[in-house]
Amino acid sequence: MIAIENKIKTDSYKDKYREDLIDIIFDAYSEHPEYGESSRKNAKRYINWLKNHSTMFDIVLDNNKPVAFVVADGNWVSSFSGEKVGEIHELAIKKSHWGKGLGKFLMDKALNHFKNLKLKKAGLWVGEKNKRAIEFYKKYGFKPVRKYNQWVRMERNL
Repeated sequence: MIAIENKIKTDSYKDKYREDLIDIIFDAYSEHPEYGESSRKNAKRYINWLKNHSTMFDIVLDNNKPVAFVVADGNWVSSFSGEKVGEIHELAIKKSHWGKGLGKFLMDKALNHFKNLKLKKAGLWVGEKNKRAIEFYKKYGFKPVRKYNQWVRMERNL
């Protein structure tokens, strides 16, 4: 079972994983496609954007195949407050691996990354109808602070 943290195999982003990451995005957002990408071409662009806007891009491997990933940026400046925050741009897990502790594992990695950078706050955006994700983030102390269209901004102190 993959949920035993010391047995989880990770790797940082490499271009060879791109197609698998796109598959993860489409699978993870299958219940809420309105928050995902509309095409593989757009998803590829998004992956490239994530690669260029991250200080951490960690991928969980199961049998050497990506099944989950987190993208965190320790250099993000909030357009609302103007302060530097740790931004979680993406946390996506293949549905076949939901409930196995990977979300906790990846969230802990991202928050520790921000703490190591001496940041004071972490933030993220989540789709307003994605109740499962919102409840997950609340368990980590994230609180809704604003709404923009179909998105909810959540933040927490570190």
